[in-house]
Amino acid sequence: MPALDDVVDPPGGAAWARPIARFDEAWQRLEARLCAGVLVAEVSALAAWISLKGLSIDWTSGGGAAGLAYRSLVSAAALGLAAHGLARAGKRGGAPTAHAVAVTCAMAAGVVLGRAWAHLGVAWASNALNWLQNASALMLVGGLRGLATRLTLWLALLGASLATSRGKHIHVDVFVRYLPARARGPTAVAGWVAAAVVCAVGVVGFVDYIAIAEYRANAVAPCPGSPEHSCDTTFGERLATVRRLTASDFFLLGRQASLDVHSLPRVLAGAAYDKWMTGQEWNAWLDGADWAGHFDPAAVEALRADASAPSALRSPQVSVPGTGEDARGLLIRELNFVFPFGLAVVALKLLLRAALVVAGRARADAEGAA
Repeated sequence: MPALDDVVDPPGGAAWARPIARFDEAWQRLEARLCAGVLVAEVSALAAWISLKGLSIDWTSGGGAAGLAYRSLVSAAALGLAAHGLARAGKRGGAPTAHAVAVTCAMAAGVVLGRAWAHLGVAWASNALNWLQNASALMLVGGLRGLATRLTLWLALLGASLATSRGKHIHVDVFVRYLPARARGPTAVAGWVAAAVVCAVGVVGFVDYIAIAEYRANAVAPCPGSPEHSCDTTFGERLATVRRLTASDFFLLGRQASLDVHSLPRVLAGAAYDKWMTGQEWNAWLDGADWAGHFDPAAVEALRADASAPSALRSPQVSVPGTGEDARGLLIRELNFVFPFGLAVVALKLLLRAALVVAGRARADAEGAA
């Protein structure tokens, strides 16, 4: 496979496209790093969710053994790695069979040892998992598993963008292969421009759909001068609803984060996440931000705890004023904009590649044509 510099900046290309080629190359490097970061974050989220889930399941004779199985696997992995390190350090040219036997025996011992701590950490892990899923900022995106799902989508779109930059995106090139060499470039450029237009239309369609379906923006409204008839609302009116509700959603995210600052040390110490905040503290927390700037003051007032019972406990979890609903999964609608954003990036990448081909700084052969 040719080096990146050969693809984006071959000899003889037009000088005016050099900045475009360098910009595209820098963009690819950034996206490659983002892919690595997103992948690490996704694996970490899944590992945390599986670990807490496994540790939170107690084992009883005749009951479920998922918690015991997890502990046995952890013990086997830990002892196997320890045996591998010790055997490798002391081997110095020794027989590889002894090393394999040592690691295998250590792992077998770990499987048995899992039963020794079958009940350890159950309460702590269960409390931590319930807090992350139900009363932390992560609940706004569906918890740890929901976060991993959204990171998977982001990773896929980053990969699609990188593939587009390098001409490795999925395409049907049967027709292009049979064209004369001189016609392949213009045909590929035309295909890329057409694909960019389709992506742009998809961006508008996705945003419009999300505004109506997720933000409940009005699709129709009484016609001006004829209120007995209904007319379609404008795209700008729907975007205004999105902007307003997005601002309130991020306000709630900030308020939940302020609660998490106080909940986290208690959860790490093993205290119940929903047993520390009193009604008096809840009311003081409500007074600590400009709720009226985003929600109806009467609806905010309805969230107040009963002043006659200031020591009654409240869960440190935000709810949406005026709806009677908690904020679980609230930010998923914002995260859904990753789809139109990804399409917009792909459209721009297609246009950049078209410009590089026109300038002679990228090739449009059968392996890179759209």
